[in-house]
Amino acid sequence: MSDPQPPAPQPEPAHGAAAFPPPPPSGAPAQPVQPAPPAQAPQYGEYAPPAQAAPPVPPYGQPPQPVQAPQFGEYAPPAQVAPPVPPYGQYGAPTPPVPPAPGYVQPGAPSAYPGAWTAAPAAVRPLRGVGATARWLMLVYAAFSLITIAVDAWGIGALTAYDQGSAGIEALNAYDAVSIPLSIVALIVLLAAAVFWVVWQYRAAASLPAGSLRRSPGWHVGSWFIPIVSLFFPFQNVSDLARASQARLTPGIRGAWWALWISANFVSAGASRLMTSADSTAALSGALGAAILGEVLVIGAAVLGGIVVSRITDAIDPARR
Repeated sequence: MSDPQPPAPQPEPAHGAAAFPPPPPSGAPAQPVQPAPPAQAPQYGEYAPPAQAAPPVPPYGQPPQPVQAPQFGEYAPPAQVAPPVPPYGQYGAPTPPVPPAPGYVQPGAPSAYPGAWTAAPAAVRPLRGVGATARWLMLVYAAFSLITIAVDAWGIGALTAYDQGSAGIEALNAYDAVSIPLSIVALIVLLAAAVFWVVWQYRAAASLPAGSLRRSPGWHVGSWFIPIVSLFFPFQNVSDLARASQARLTPGIRGAWWALWISANFVSAGASRLMTSADSTAALSGALGAAILGEVLVIGAAVLGGIVVSRITDAIDPARR
């Protein structure tokens, strides 16, 4: 068999001749464009392709099906972009955080003591009013102590005069008629001052941030009424209040206040025992002298206690100073 021959090359058009066949002459009628015939509905019994149905809605509680990404060349709607945040000072700008009031410890600061109270501070009522009441009641009790010192000095003079025979029993009865009601009224004032003090201390402890105190507000109250514990814990608790609130309260003032208060309690308790066990006018005079010393210590403790309350209150609530 012979090899197949390649096709003959087509001659190239001459230079200047048209590369494409010429259009039909202008006089020839143009062929009209035939419209596409309409889609015929399938006859009865013929196969009809299924229509495109919408994807089914997933049942309640099931996640929707993922959205298919558009194919190359298809239109994809633009993604939703969050509106820009307006600059500070214009309408709609975010509000900056409010800084804490001066005198407070920043929340979340590490505690200075292992096992410190870490509960969140509760909302408490105002501190300044109850603190002022406690301070004024302590000053009133100090005034009663001054009166008691004068009455006890009169009692010592009456006992001396009775022992020397220059005064009768009427002088001693007159002393009792004055000193007993005075002691009852002074005791009522002292109890009222103690109530307002513990309420003030509870509110002060509850107003400070979590973790800044060794003990809870409940312990700030209960430690006053527990034997032995009442000799140490109240002073520690008040020192914690002064430290956590950054009060202008030196350790010397706190130490002097607590030393005077503890000494006044011990001296007054000793004077009461001497008074009940005295069997002579000399012993009664000695008991009254010890009572006078106890009242002097109480006056000093009341004055310094008022300073403690005032400065801690000012540190916790400086806006209303």
